[in-house]
Amino acid sequence: MSSDAFDDRRQALEDQFFKKQNDAALQKLKDQQARAATTAEIQRLTGITNPAVLDALCNLKLGGAAVMVMSLFPLIEVAWADGSVTEKERRVVLQQAENVGVGAGTEAALLLAQWLDEKPELSWYQLWADYVGELVKRMKPEERELLKNEVLGRARLVAEASGGFLGAGFAVSAAEKAVLANLEKAFA
Repeated sequence: MSSDAFDDRRQALEDQFFKKQNDAALQKLKDQQARAATTAEIQRLTGITNPAVLDALCNLKLGGAAVMVMSLFPLIEVAWADGSVTEKERRVVLQQAENVGVGAGTEAALLLAQWLDEKPELSWYQLWADYVGELVKRMKPEERELLKNEVLGRARLVAEASGGFLGAGFAVSAAEKAVLANLEKAFA
């Protein structure tokens, strides 16, 4: 191999190496900018300033939809209270998701569908409780009560979906009552 051919090959390898380095640095910068925008969006929608909670919500990679997902998490908790999700409970959860603006095929809808098929990990409850804790810090007592009633009201609809004898009536199981009581604690 001649010296010129060797130099040309060396230069091509160097160019390729630095192009990969530049592409990786550019992608990292884009990811950082997207994360900052997502954090800012969630902060604007919720008023949450706690960096740990914002970071956890940002890690969901749902953007502002993370706010909707967090508002629907209690419904999932109640649906799984008895160990499985019934078809009636599934319909109520999906209807409530639609009511708050979670469109079919969105990242939020896909996450809810996954949660309806597989019970979410325990860490999701802690994230939700931290989220609610940060929200209620900024609320007047009457606003906190309204939020609690809205969130727990939707969760009760899920609990009542399969309740009663053979689905007739609105009986709520002991397991569902316990989950509702636990959810309520986050608003204190």
